[in-house]
Amino acid sequence: MKKMFLLIMLCASNYVFAQKGNLYANFPEQFESPDTSAKSRYKSAKVDLKSGNWTFDDALLGALENKDRFNGKQSVRMQQNKDRSVYLQMNFDLPNGASKVEVAYGSFQKDLTCTWRLEASMDKGKTWTQVGTDISDLAPALKVVTFNPDIKGKVRFRINKLGLGSSKEDPSIKNGRLNIDDFAVYEN
Repeated sequence: MKKMFLLIMLCASNYVFAQKGNLYANFPEQFESPDTSAKSRYKSAKVDLKSGNWTFDDALLGALENKDRFNGKQSVRMQQNKDRSVYLQMNFDLPNGASKVEVAYGSFQKDLTCTWRLEASMDKGKTWTQVGTDISDLAPALKVVTFNPDIKGKVRFRINKLGLGSSKEDPSIKNGRLNIDDFAVYEN
């Protein structure tokens, strides 16, 4: 009986240590409000969302059935065929670091794949560091990718959709539109 109790306690303590921090308040950001009329053009703008203020650079709120990929009523759509990076960026810091970030993503309509990465800033957005590896695959339905950054202290994040150029100019370039939804950040 004593051995069984010790085994249960050991398993329970390992379970507690394996757990990530709590999900931040107002996350996951599901990009449900405001509606698409508030950000219906790709022009760069700052948008107030449930979690805070975000910059949409060559991005908009999209809700086209069977074209945009989203849970709920809408998601972010990032522009295609750009020769410079485009961003979906937090303009606020989370105070307790980040142990885990989950992002749902998909390819708009029947677009080509694209390449994007998660980046973090620990200096209020002055400099950005890549978290994990580049994501580059065709996602005709939403997929969820998990990053484990183990960041302590204040942090903010952005999605950097790489500017690979135009498939219209070079058919070998794969730089389609990208949908982002359900952006979740867990405390460290």
